[in-house]
This record gives sequence, C-alpha cells and structure tokens, in this order.
Amino acid sequence: MARRKVELTEEQKKKNAEILARLKAERERLADETRTLQQKTKRKPGRKRKNQSAATAME
Repeated sequence: MARRKVELTEEQKKKNAEILARLKAERERLADETRTLQQKTKRKPGRKRKNQSAATAME
C-alpha cells in the first residue's frame, strides 16, 4: 500500500516548530548539565575514584 503525502496546515507547522524548538533547548540544557557533572567528578590529584563511587551509591 502506497503512503499518501501528508500536507500540514500552517497552524500545525507552527506548532511542530515550537515543539522542536523546546526539544532542542531541553537537549542543550541536558548536555550542559551532563558536562558540568562530568567536570565535577573528574579525577583530582590524590583522590581515589573508588571511594567517590561508593559514596555516590549510598545516596
């Protein structure tokens, strides 16, 4: 069965654009938060990763 091409109204196109913009902003925010967390947990001289992960597991 062949698929029909769907034509969106201008209102639907506008709504889709708004949703996509929100999703993009959310994705960027999550990437920034992840990057920040990764930088916080980066190894510091004299700090053992094993102890840190054990403390994190208890939370």
